[in-house]
Amino acid sequence: MIVRDVTAADAALLQHLVEQHPFKPYRHHRILSRLRQSAVLQAEIEHLRQASNSIGVLAAEADAAAVVMARRLVWDSAFFGVSMGRIDHVLRSLEPDGVTLQHAFSETLTRFRAIGVQHVTLKVDVADQGVIAVAEDAGFRLMDAIVTYISHPRRQPPRPVKPVGAIRPFQQRDTEQVLDVTREAYRDYKGRFQLDPHLPAEKTNEFYVEWARKCCSGVMADRIFVAEQSGGRLIGWASVKRAEPVSSVGGAPISVGSLGACRPDSAGAYAGLICAAAVENHAAGVLTEAMTQNSNFAMVRVLEAVGAQYARAEYTFHAWLG
Repeated sequence: MIVRDVTAADAALLQHLVEQHPFKPYRHHRILSRLRQSAVLQAEIEHLRQASNSIGVLAAEADAAAVVMARRLVWDSAFFGVSMGRIDHVLRSLEPDGVTLQHAFSETLTRFRAIGVQHVTLKVDVADQGVIAVAEDAGFRLMDAIVTYISHPRRQPPRPVKPVGAIRPFQQRDTEQVLDVTREAYRDYKGRFQLDPHLPAEKTNEFYVEWARKCCSGVMADRIFVAEQSGGRLIGWASVKRAEPVSSVGGAPISVGSLGACRPDSAGAYAGLICAAAVENHAAGVLTEAMTQNSNFAMVRVLEAVGAQYARAEYTFHAWLG
């Protein structure tokens, strides 16, 4: 068994593993050819491989090979006060001996421990049972399940829904109200951060407020829509951003939901906000991608109401190495 760093000399092997990878994230979007799907995944891996905070591990024996690409999360570590990392990609031969994948996983966690990383996140396609089994054996714990819905630009336009409040583009003067709406919406939220006992409780809800602040500043969102009542009170907001590298490398622009929220007494406003973003994207020939927890039935019904279609599902796991 060979276990070592991924290097530039492994380009051909990485390309082979990417091409035969059966769980490419855009495989059900019906907007990218298989060749373009591979090109997008290769671009993501190459960008990660060249990053200073990345870890790339290759395990190989005979005809079996497995590659794990991971990184230390610099901003997240500073925000939560916990050294955090993430496994971004797991590739392997179509018929690996489970031992090869286990060696790649084990070595990745060893590398994380060596640089002081205590907390590791892994997102896995729900169909990838091989990685799920290895992750659970390595101590990863299921924290949530995410579903992705899309509105395709070459299909029927989004179905209209009755808006709650007046929908308009965000203006910088809306920032404080957007942050207030976010605080209210996420006060009792139970997401993967809140459910993780290793993360400081005082930071978990504040995370979403900081995310909203970054959306307002343009760091985490390209466009924001707000729902406004008479008198200027904002009751909800939603944001989208251009997905990369898929939009550039894939040659098909994709707009993905970033963050949004509604006041607890105005949850119905979200349908109008989602519809506004999807309608604008459709008119511009852009595919809209929206994600939510599979247990968030209210949001799923909103997405179905505007005609979005189910396209992907993923599990999120956490592991504590501290």
